Formats: sequence, structure tokens, C-alpha cells
Amino acid sequence: MPEPTHPHPDAASIRDWALYGPRDPEIATLVERLAIEKQMRLDEIEKLIVETLIRALSDQS
Repeated sequence: MPEPTHPHPDAASIRDWALYGPRDPEIATLVERLAIEKQMRLDEIEKLIVETLIRALSDQS
């Protein structure tokens, strides 16, 4: 990943994301709802999240 010219104001929180997860509890609630209501497996939900983030990055270009 390229180093930004200026540090991101949320750099520490971004680095902690992998260890502690999202700070917004609604994300966990939505993941749980998808798992229960749509009978999705966690790996399917994670794939959906990754695909959505990749699409968001592509839309920026």
C-alpha cells in the first residue's frame, strides 16, 4: 500500500481495525442480520464487504 503524502487523521484507528473491528456497532448488527435473515455464512458476508469496498474504490477513479 502506498504511503500517503500526509498522514490520515484516522491512521491509528485504521491500523486497529483488523484487531478490534469496526467502532460502529451497527456494522456488527447488520452482519448478524444478514447471517440470520438471509442465512448467509460469514465468509459470504466478508466477500460481499470486500466486493463492495473494491467497487467503491473503482468508482473513485
